[in-house]
Amino acid sequence: MRTLLLAALALAALGGCADVPTDTAGLVPRTDTQPSEQDKAWMRGIHEGNLAEVQAGQLAVGKGRSARIKSIGKMLVVDHTKLDTKVTDAATRLRIPLPMSPSADQRAMLATLQDSPADEFDQDFTAAMINAHQETLAATKFEISHGTSPTVVALARMAEPALTAHLTALRQGGGGPGTQTPTGSPTATPTGTPTGTPTGSSIGTPTETTPGPETPHGE
Repeated sequence: MRTLLLAALALAALGGCADVPTDTAGLVPRTDTQPSEQDKAWMRGIHEGNLAEVQAGQLAVGKGRSARIKSIGKMLVVDHTKLDTKVTDAATRLRIPLPMSPSADQRAMLATLQDSPADEFDQDFTAAMINAHQETLAATKFEISHGTSPTVVALARMAEPALTAHLTALRQGGGGPGTQTPTGSPTATPTGTPTGTPTGSSIGTPTETTPGPETPHGE
């Protein structure tokens, strides 16, 4: 009788274990946020813009007449190369496919700069880059406010100061809205602004924090 009782208790214990899941991984809540269409669109746009800005900066280094335009070009090459490395790394982790080249409009802009006469290049470059950075800065601010992926929003937050610094340097370089630099003339510098190398912006590692409740496409 004792043997039968022990066997019955063992069977009951085994039956109770059958109700306990052996794999608890599915019970762990997911804390990551999958990129939204807004996040993906910004990633594609900033990547296209980075590719275009690097090429435009290289043109400025080679074709620019003033030392300031050459140095702005170098800043664009350095900063947008660093930013794009972080963008492509994040896109790989998030499985977001990125374009292989700048957009059609950006390629047309680069072709125009490539063909720009030497005495008009500085002004053409400045105007094109101011327009591009205004668009990208607007898109980046929109991503900061409306993005859902913490990683992508962190990238946008990191990029914003660099884009702002570039836009400031370009406006100070002359040839953009509000300036009166005639074609072929040396680049004007606003009063009180040094004529040396523009201050570059540091692009660090983005902090992957969840974006605030209410804190743009490529350049």
